[in-house]
Amino acid sequence: MRKTPTAFAFMSLALVLASCGAPSTPGTPGATGPLVKVDVAALGGLRAQGLTGNAGPLFFNVNVRDSQNQLVAFNGTTFDPTGTGTKTLTLNVSNAFHQTLLLPAGTYSFETAAKDGATGSTLLAYGPATENTATIQGDGAVVRLKFHAVFDKASSSLDFSTNTPLLFTNTTFNLKLSPKIAPVGEVSATVPTTDIGNVTYTLGNASDAVLTNAGSKIGINLTARGTAEDSTLNVTASFNAWTQVAGTDTAVYGPTTLDFSKAIETNALVADTVMPTLMFNAVSNAAVGASSALSGTATDDVMLSEIRVYDDNALVASNVASDNVTAITMDETGHWNTTWVPTTTGSHDLSVIVSDSSGNETRADQTVSVAAAPLNNYDVLLDYANRGGYDYQDVTMPANSELWVKVNTDGYTGGNVTYAYNLNGPGMTATIGTSRLDQRAFAQNYYDYSIEYGFGSPTGEIYMHIKNTNDSAILVEAYSGQY
Repeated sequence: MRKTPTAFAFMSLALVLASCGAPSTPGTPGATGPLVKVDVAALGGLRAQGLTGNAGPLFFNVNVRDSQNQLVAFNGTTFDPTGTGTKTLTLNVSNAFHQTLLLPAGTYSFETAAKDGATGSTLLAYGPATENTATIQGDGAVVRLKFHAVFDKASSSLDFSTNTPLLFTNTTFNLKLSPKIAPVGEVSATVPTTDIGNVTYTLGNASDAVLTNAGSKIGINLTARGTAEDSTLNVTASFNAWTQVAGTDTAVYGPTTLDFSKAIETNALVADTVMPTLMFNAVSNAAVGASSALSGTATDDVMLSEIRVYDDNALVASNVASDNVTAITMDETGHWNTTWVPTTTGSHDLSVIVSDSSGNETRADQTVSVAAAPLNNYDVLLDYANRGGYDYQDVTMPANSELWVKVNTDGYTGGNVTYAYNLNGPGMTATIGTSRLDQRAFAQNYYDYSIEYGFGSPTGEIYMHIKNTNDSAILVEAYSGQY
């Protein structure tokens, strides 16, 4: 499945194969001839296409096959013509997701399994050899490998998008489709929409509900009906996804389903006088131009409906798309989250108002002190100290714009690699330092038109300054991690 880079999206992995040396006739690894130097750099921490940012630490096992579909063996990272060397290359935090290989010129395929870095036993993503091929002839090549999140049905769900203990007939609501990969610890990352096929929603019985639209890869809107004889709403979501082949580190693309079931209150005369419950977590360290996280919980005995945040009586966030402000996300357990970027210093009165399906409202207020923009203010935080050794973000930079990236190493004093990669080609410059005032050239550069590496970059607080010198927007991938 082809993918185009997007600013959020997780996962785009690039292996850059940079060939050098005299051209030779393509052949199989068994042939004699000069070896071609292949620089393999995993951009963004070698992230598999299709995994979202909450996938946690990963490592990748890569199997290389020749044009005859035979596994290529390596002695270290050099082609082993005897075939007795290792047949699996590992890219991980320890080697900064970077290897330099020596191979005969020829056509190769790359099959990759992404495993979790905590136990090494959970398959999180898979890149089939058939989607990832490259011809290496000594004249340089760039290969973008495609990877797909591996769907885990046991961790996935089709459920209410907001907290809904009771479902009454004639109630219109949203079901949220949440396909997940297998959990690592207590975290199970979301499978992106690009790694599942179109979704079809069907009812258990025609009398269960009315589908108000065809639905999408993220859910469906419907109105509950039900009858005295059939008071249970059943909905099935059918789609294609990548699922693991039992007992292997491979996956195949094929059909699967997720089901939803809920009793409908069809014979009730109810007056809803119960107010929703609301908790608004304390906000701290707010500063002008900096993004502050707003969060809390909201629940109701029947169904939550709308939630909005106001800053000094001005609407700044909402779960209603037509409000055209920052989105508030909620889940079926009642947790809500959004962000707030204050524009002035001083005291700000923040108010959160939540309503249920009957119109009952609850309000929570707090006063937040907003400081001036700090000297080392930043646009993007790479928090690899709390993400298992590396972190990365894809950011769309407007034409002729600048971007400040801060790296949180949490006092880590070992080796560190930091870079910025322009996914759209030339037109980017970058510097690095211990503050916005202390900026210097990167220690080492690869492919200046698109990548800036900083091996042995500063420890402690790190600030990277990126400039887009194009007259059009570019997609930049910022990365930092230990090695």
